[in-house]
Amino acid sequence: MAAERGWWAVVGPFVVGYAAVSGGCGDNGSPKAGPDASMEGGSGSGASSGVAGSSSGGSDASSGGRSGGDGGSSGATGSSSGASSSASSSGSGSGGRSSSTSSGSSGSDSGSTSGSSSGSSSGSSSGSSGSTTGASVLQHHKNSTRDGVYIDKAFTAAGMATMHRDTTFSASISGSVYAQPLYVENGPGGQEAFIVASEANHVAAIGATGTVLWDKPFGSAASAGLPCGNITPLGITGTPVIDSGSRTIYFDAMTQGPKHLIHAVSLDDGSEKSGWPVDVSAAVSGFDSSVQNQRGALLLLNSTLYVPYGGHYGDCGDYHGWVIGVSLGNPANVISWHTDQSDGGIWAPGGLSSDGTSIFLATGNTTQPGLIFTAPTSWAGGDAIIRMPPGLSFSLQSPPASDYFVPQDWQTLDSQDQDLGGTNPVLFDAGGQPLVALLGKDGLLHVLNRNSLGGIAPGPTGTRVSNGTIIGAPAAYTTSQATYVAYRAYGGVSLTCPTGGGNLGVAKITGTNPPAASVVWCSTQPTDLGSPMITTTDGTSSVIVWAADNLLYGYDGDTGNLVYDGSRVAADAMTTAVQQFNAPIAAKGRIVVADQGGNLYVFKP
Repeated sequence: MAAERGWWAVVGPFVVGYAAVSGGCGDNGSPKAGPDASMEGGSGSGASSGVAGSSSGGSDASSGGRSGGDGGSSGATGSSSGASSSASSSGSGSGGRSSSTSSGSSGSDSGSTSGSSSGSSSGSSSGSSGSTTGASVLQHHKNSTRDGVYIDKAFTAAGMATMHRDTTFSASISGSVYAQPLYVENGPGGQEAFIVASEANHVAAIGATGTVLWDKPFGSAASAGLPCGNITPLGITGTPVIDSGSRTIYFDAMTQGPKHLIHAVSLDDGSEKSGWPVDVSAAVSGFDSSVQNQRGALLLLNSTLYVPYGGHYGDCGDYHGWVIGVSLGNPANVISWHTDQSDGGIWAPGGLSSDGTSIFLATGNTTQPGLIFTAPTSWAGGDAIIRMPPGLSFSLQSPPASDYFVPQDWQTLDSQDQDLGGTNPVLFDAGGQPLVALLGKDGLLHVLNRNSLGGIAPGPTGTRVSNGTIIGAPAAYTTSQATYVAYRAYGGVSLTCPTGGGNLGVAKITGTNPPAASVVWCSTQPTDLGSPMITTTDGTSSVIVWAADNLLYGYDGDTGNLVYDGSRVAADAMTTAVQQFNAPIAAKGRIVVADQGGNLYVFKP
């Protein structure tokens, strides 16, 4: 439902104020190692009364589904239980800014985590974010920076000569797969396991040989009652996140009703944790599950789970861009933020990014209520890069210019559905500068100092890196030669590339102030590759850029030369292509790919 400026709602034990939204950017650590505490968490002690902080709603809306894709899967049934707690709350604020506190919460966290841009961490297992230690892949693109960099010594130029699909590995899950698979070294029974989620609302743990360790349904996926969209049935779309310390998998499942349920299940057997799932429509005033889709990857930060929402393909209904924050220790404690105007969804596949201190998000095009693709008369939070504090507290009334970025032509982007929301912010460093990169559907790449985003740009910004629409999950990496951003574009990059003409493009980023970007190579193979990811043996050496359709391809990170061609051997082909925005992962000497049909594949040297 549409939010009006300055109205207040009680969410669990919190008072949440909704008003105009503005965002910003935060400090970040190294582009490879990530900035903050490991999600591998140790143990600690300490009580937590849930999510503390303030929240105010802003305005941005999602470019609806405009994400495209299709998925066929069968629904499944399941049961779940919830829990509630009583608490008192108070909040005050002005100009759309509010603070909230809670007392008497019944949940507690077994420890705490804190992260900083320097990569330090203290405490425990509950909801740390950033780079993960070891080979485990606990979140989208490996790190909370969403740089997509995997350090694995197995992937060298010499090793590519023997790279092949392991045809002895065979595994599948019921339903179409849009979410990136995850991987844990210490899974059920101490075995390594791949975690796969589907549009049939199935989540499965699959062992290293393809054996299904467990596979459970979490309610019937929504197949009716949605005003528009192009995924039927609609179940788990956004990439889950794992807290290995508490051995918990978190995900959002769209179920019949329709309703969005945020689940927390055991990594060991798939059983629901106490107090979960959270019914978002019931927990958050003004949230209408029927018009909201959950496409973006989930994020853990400071003992809180953050879940982004946008709209469905077709931009139907009065949806908004939402971020929902749920306390890991007490899931009855829920905070939220949303865009003030209609639309402005947070729908990019990579979802939310973090430097360990702040949350970075990109919003889609906003519109006047009831007038699709009619830009608001004044900026209302759409088409922006926003740096948000963990308390989700923002006001568009007077946001610091350092905390958000909006292109000068935002009204044109709004009215033409050429928004910034199709990709997620990617955090990295270059030339000693803390940077954030975002690519728009208009084909422009914006590279900004993430400590000083600049507010509404006074003039033209961005570098054209594609003549086609850019949607997907970008990656950023550094070699001994330079720093780069890799991205996918529809139907080819359509620019004069030194090499190639496919839809995977790579731009070189200078360390100058301000930074500059230029396209240096493009893929040579297909024009329908999914999102890229990166492997490197040590952080800067033997860098390979990977992407897939129904074949897997690997490219030299500096030159774009094809180092692994999935078409060279017929047995290396996959049954169906990956969902168009999905990316492979690297898992202890293997490249792992989930195709749209629910099949999992393993490639290794």
